[in-house]
Amino acid sequence: MDLEGKCCLIHTVGGIIFGYFANYVYTSGLGIFSGITTLIFLFIGSVIFGHISAKLFGEESLTQKQWLGCGVLPFFLVAIVVWVLKFNGLI
Repeated sequence: MDLEGKCCLIHTVGGIIFGYFANYVYTSGLGIFSGITTLIFLFIGSVIFGHISAKLFGEESLTQKQWLGCGVLPFFLVAIVVWVLKFNGLI
């Protein structure tokens, strides 16, 4: 598997984890700020997994454009899907 595929796999797993816990952040009772805090929570999660992939593969291994395409995009797509499924009680 190439480097971009490994980065995508790491961020997908991170999206599953943070998407599951995003439901608890959303339903924590913050009122109108619950959506904003959930998106901030997911942004922090993408940064954390970005640093994890940078430490695993080296900081110069991926350009910023590659990291946005194979890291951030799969993270947010998977996290939003898992969050919605958890919110609706399907998982």
